Amino acid sequence: MVASFIGFVLLVGVIGSLLWLGVRALRGHSARQAERWALRQEAVQGLRLRDGRDGHLAYVERVYQRARTGAKAIIVWDATGTRQDAWFHDWPGISAGTYLLLVGTTGYGPHNHNPQVYYVRPHQVLTMI
Repeated sequence: MVASFIGFVLLVGVIGSLLWLGVRALRGHSARQAERWALRQEAVQGLRLRDGRDGHLAYVERVYQRARTGAKAIIVWDATGTRQDAWFHDWPGISAGTYLLLVGTTGYGPHNHNPQVYYVRPHQVLTMI
């Protein structure tokens, strides 16, 4: 009886310690994540100061098709909130959630018959966050 009680107390102690360590690790992770988010927002604010002078700031909302030669995505222009189809030529690995300072061109998209596709080549991406 006493041995099983001691075993129970030890088990509760181990579980409590693991929970405490887990909560502590999550708090540290959340703090680091919040710090990274704040630094990213600060960098985006810096890009907003350059928007229109050097290029135009856009946010990659969603990548909807990847190919060997590039990727199709929906971008959102930061200044206006307007969504636009975009083709990232030679960049199939573009990620959703990325802010870009761009100097691409608008043209006809033959695959979706859209006259307003924004075409971007790697050298037309001035900055990426």
